[in-house]
Amino acid sequence: MNRQILLFFAVTLALFATGCGGDGDKTPFGSKEDVRDYREAVNPIVDEMSAIELEVLAVVDDDGVSIDSRLNAVFVDVLPRLQLLRETLAQLRPPRKLKMLHEEITQMVKLRLGGAQILTDGFAAGDVSVYPSALDARQQADELIPAINEVLCEIDVALGDRDDCRLLAADGRIDVPLG
Repeated sequence: MNRQILLFFAVTLALFATGCGGDGDKTPFGSKEDVRDYREAVNPIVDEMSAIELEVLAVVDDDGVSIDSRLNAVFVDVLPRLQLLRETLAQLRPPRKLKMLHEEITQMVKLRLGGAQILTDGFAAGDVSVYPSALDARQQADELIPAINEVLCEIDVALGDRDDCRLLAADGRIDVPLG
């Protein structure tokens, strides 16, 4: 009987000593491996969304005004890219604790896509009355970006990758509340 108790304690002690569950490879968002895999899958999406934003801003002047034909040409170019981003996000399976972040990124992409579609459809029909709804979709997407960036930054800190942080550009700048 004493041997069984000693064996039990020895096994228990060995499990604790080896980490039994890998506390050293946990983050507030889940296992480091799962979180890193998700972050690495999201990085190209973040990079592409930021590149698209910069392309859009290149045809908007300092007052936020654009020549319709130039803006339409940009959105015609980015529409398939936004659709691909939406499809790519739909295929990703985030760790459980990152589902809310994933849903916010997905919603931001859908809003950008919807706004771009409204603008290009309106331009094609010669109906500028739809432009305010395209602008509204863009503003809704912009409102999601600071919270998305905050979590992306928290993930990078948890992974020890703060110097390699990739964040979404918003209105031509990166706006992250750090603190």
